[in-house]
Amino acid sequence: MKIARNGKASALTDQQFQDLLNAAPSPKYRMLWALQRYTAARIGEALQVTWAATAGGRVTFLKATTKSKRTRQVSICPALAAEIDRYRATCLDVQPGHFLFHTDDSVTQPMSRQAADKQLRKTAALIGVEGISTHSFRRTAAQAAVDKGAPLRHVMALTGHKSLGPLGEYLDASDSDVLACLA
Repeated sequence: MKIARNGKASALTDQQFQDLLNAAPSPKYRMLWALQRYTAARIGEALQVTWAATAGGRVTFLKATTKSKRTRQVSICPALAAEIDRYRATCLDVQPGHFLFHTDDSVTQPMSRQAADKQLRKTAALIGVEGISTHSFRRTAAQAAVDKGAPLRHVMALTGHKSLGPLGEYLDASDSDVLACLA
């Protein structure tokens, strides 16, 4: 668990994620958190997404914005499609080159990591969720996929991990999960 910005960010339960979305201070933050959760995006990747990158039923994270330096595309699931439509309806000027998560001053300037982190911490405190960070959405996506029985190679495709070692850092197993393996 992340404590005072140290340690690993916790994954969110479904209820915590819904509570966070419902408490979002604006449609922009709700969309940011949904995009991260449903694409396993790192905060730096998510903040660089333009409207053009959400076309064709996929979100495209350009290689210049990914840790692996490889372009990654994630299919837009129905829940994310609904969030994108909801968010688009609140935006005044949607152009292909505009950032989804822009500064208050300019649609051509991405929001800062610090602004995103500050709002998440503020909203998490408001709803009583501890131990999370902007990386929690990525952990949540990976853990949810494993919990649903997705093969690890599929989870790696979602997260963009090149090997199982780093992916393993995202996944937790409860005592009951471990016991089930022994039965």
